[in-house]
Amino acid sequence: MDRRGFTLVELLVVLAMMAILLAIAIPGYAQFMNHNRLVSLTNDLVASLQLARSEAIKRGTRVSVCKSSAPLGAAPACDAGANWQQGWLIFVDGETKGVLDTGDLILKVHGSVPFAAISTTNFSTYVSYLPNGGSQGTSGLGNGTLNICLAENKRSIIINSIGRIKITKNTC
Repeated sequence: MDRRGFTLVELLVVLAMMAILLAIAIPGYAQFMNHNRLVSLTNDLVASLQLARSEAIKRGTRVSVCKSSAPLGAAPACDAGANWQQGWLIFVDGETKGVLDTGDLILKVHGSVPFAAISTTNFSTYVSYLPNGGSQGTSGLGNGTLNICLAENKRSIIINSIGRIKITKNTC
């Protein structure tokens, strides 16, 4: 009689091998996911800054990116007490610098990113772009940095005074 199948020992050996392979693969997968999240968030923020700069040049007026505690709310507003990871607004900044006034046109809204921490130098509240493409931060200086940290990895978005962006990698 020809019986086909697996013995209990064979099945246990295969299950043990699968458990070992999973134990090796899971930490690598988590690191891979964190890396992709960090790169994606960096790209989103850089794209927002580049949109603001190009719109400022095209429209011949100031365009700002500001942090907001409720960017997807019914009445989005810039919020100096918010964190950048709560979200941000891109708008044509016609009146008060870095403040979304009644007549200002919102160009784009970005929601929250709770999985990362974003810190700044000189851009604590907003980043503005002038009609010549130059940047201006909260303190009036044109250069500064936005640092994004996730799982010990850091990307720094460095903006110089003429509005150009450079990205560097480091650890938090």
